[in-house]
Amino acid sequence: MIWDAYDRKTLFITGSTGFLASGLLLRLLSRSSPARVFVLIRGGKAGAQTKWTKLLGAAHASLLIKDPRIVILDGDMQAIDLGLSKSDLDDIRQSVHYVVHAASSIHLRMKLRDLSYSVVAPSVFLARLAFSSPSLERFVFISTAYSNSHLWALPGAKDDVDVEETIYSLKQGEDPLLSATTAWRDIQQTGTTAEYGNGIFPWGYGYAKHLTERLLHFYAAKAGVSDKLLVVRPSVIGPAERFPYPGFSTASSTPTTSCATAFILHPSKNMLFASRLADPSRQSTIDEVPVDVVVDRILAHTAAGTSGIVHAVAGAKSRITIAEWAQANNRERRLPWKVNVRWVSDDWNSRKVSQLARIFKIIGASYNFAEEKTVQLAQTLTADELVDLSLFMDKPTQYSLANRRDQIREIGAEFAKRKGWPSGLVNVLLRPQKVSQAQLAATLGVEQLTAVLVDEDDGRRGSAVDSVTPVGSSIHHDSSEAATPVESEGMSPVLEKGSFFLSTTPANLVTALPKLAHSQAPPTAIISV
Repeated sequence: MIWDAYDRKTLFITGSTGFLASGLLLRLLSRSSPARVFVLIRGGKAGAQTKWTKLLGAAHASLLIKDPRIVILDGDMQAIDLGLSKSDLDDIRQSVHYVVHAASSIHLRMKLRDLSYSVVAPSVFLARLAFSSPSLERFVFISTAYSNSHLWALPGAKDDVDVEETIYSLKQGEDPLLSATTAWRDIQQTGTTAEYGNGIFPWGYGYAKHLTERLLHFYAAKAGVSDKLLVVRPSVIGPAERFPYPGFSTASSTPTTSCATAFILHPSKNMLFASRLADPSRQSTIDEVPVDVVVDRILAHTAAGTSGIVHAVAGAKSRITIAEWAQANNRERRLPWKVNVRWVSDDWNSRKVSQLARIFKIIGASYNFAEEKTVQLAQTLTADELVDLSLFMDKPTQYSLANRRDQIREIGAEFAKRKGWPSGLVNVLLRPQKVSQAQLAATLGVEQLTAVLVDEDDGRRGSAVDSVTPVGSSIHHDSSEAATPVESEGMSPVLEKGSFFLSTTPANLVTALPKLAHSQAPPTAIISV
């Protein structure tokens, strides 16, 4: 079994208070029995408590803090020796079996020199420490699928660029590993490199990850442990499909949510992007992968002994087009006009495009990330393991942002603050969070809740009540105005005897749930929020 590989083993995980690694830590501890898990956290135990509570909630945070297998080390990835004592470093070096380096900066506007401090240097130090460990089974570096985003900008590139699970040289005929050491020296001396200066990377972040991959392969080969290096390249990480719960996400770590917020709050009717494609809205794609798919690919490949490069992506079948992305964004707008995506035939460095396009430059491009290694791994697993693991995502019939409304509001509030907008404006412009079936099921204490989510734009807006009414009864507004029945035409096919229709706002849900929980009918509900 995949999970048996971690039993009685020692792991060292960085970035454990971040979106990806916190999910990985929870998943690992819930399914396996490692001896110890070292986690490097600035501020130690107190810092861990604060950050995990904010990210995961008090219950999950408490579980992690109290777990005797977790060893919290007060340190900093950018400090000398990670801010750790010699005894701590020696303990890690002598005992660690698996290192998962997930700490990183994903600031797309950060300069390369700064990225060398936050991305490149810490990764090289930690890798060389791990490569000297006599017990090391795998060093896992979390890179990005867009470390090869430059392939789109190469002369003669396809409209849908194939990206394989391999290291790409930036200069024909050049050894990408040997040239990495020269580039690294140049950054340390001048803050940039000749290969980055040619402008084919959309951001310094992508190039920093590309260079780090090459450096780690160089030092692994030098130490004779190339077979123990695994580089995992996630694409754009999005909310979880299943674990730790559907929709698990953070506002600051899901780029498409940030982009969607900027789109939703855009005041004009048009937003301009750049692309060389003939029909960019339908040809350009975004590869957004659920965080739990990334987590399970990391843990499954690590346990299976995979080495080299592995993509953790949505893949060709589950990517979304820019047209689908824009439609989902527009459904979240409360302004009475939609934003039209317009295109200019130019590269991603164009100054003609919108501010959003200047940051999220891959809108207008398309990448087809290979997944062969995960397909091959899946073929070796048992049926039970395949059911347990989320190695591939299921593309929904319609791309939606409804389960991200809390995060969109959080980002929107920060955006409004920077712009000097009135604090209440975000509540007017953004839709409230819908309550998911999973949340209702958990509150009701049942394993599954059959529900039909009725959007507030279906003609019943304003029918908020703080009570639960059996189907067949009249449903009235709960307000000072005269009560008026709410029609349910067209809904009868999905309503069964004993079902309930719950129409409420998130605020009123607190009072409505106890009534539903104590009802004698089956936990079947139709919710409109």
